Amino acid sequence: MPIRRFALATFVLIALVLPGHAEDKAETPDAPQESPWKEFHFTERGFVASFPVAEKPKAASTPVAGQNPLLQHTYQANLARDTVYSIVVFEYPEGRAPNPPRPDYFIKVVEAYAKGSDTKVRKKASRTFDGRPGYEAVAEDGRGKRNHLIDLVANGDRIYMIVSAGPKGHSRSGDAERFRDGFRLLGGPPPQDSKPDSK
Repeated sequence: MPIRRFALATFVLIALVLPGHAEDKAETPDAPQESPWKEFHFTERGFVASFPVAEKPKAASTPVAGQNPLLQHTYQANLARDTVYSIVVFEYPEGRAPNPPRPDYFIKVVEAYAKGSDTKVRKKASRTFDGRPGYEAVAEDGRGKRNHLIDLVANGDRIYMIVSAGPKGHSRSGDAERFRDGFRLLGGPPPQDSKPDSK
C-alpha cells in the first residue's frame, strides 16, 4: 500500500535525522512544545476543522460512482503508519440532498464505509451537531487492531463525514475526540427544529 511505503520511508528518514538533533534537544529540555493541531477554514465547503498538520489539507474531488451528479470532496491528513484524519463532503446539486436525511440514510453511509474499509461497526447512535441531525459510529477491523471513529452531519446540500482511524482504542483517544470536536459548520440553512426569530 503506497501510504505504508511512504510512512516507512518517512520513519526511516526521521530515524536518520533525529540522532543529529538529540544533542540540541538535550541542551533545551524546557523548550515549549508547539501543538501540531491547527484550525483551518474551508469556506468553499462550509466548515472549519482542526488537523494535526502544519499545512492545510487540499481537497481531492471526485464524482461518486453511480450517483452522478453527487460529488465527493476529501480532505485528509496521514500521520505515522496507521493514523488518518479525514473529512469527506458529499455535495449534492441544489435542493437534491436528503434534508433532513431519513433515519436510515446515515446507517447506509456508515455501512458503506465499513464495507469499503473492511471493518465492522461496533457502536452506533444518533447525534446532533449545532442542532443538525447527525450520527456517530465506531468500527474496527476483524482483529481489533485498527479502530475508526465516524461522525456524519447534514447541512443544506451537503453531508459531512468526519473520520479518524488509528491503532486499537483510537476511537476513545483524546486526538480522535479533538478531531471530531474541532469540526464546525459555517452557515447553511437553520436547523429543522429551530424557529425563526420573532421581532
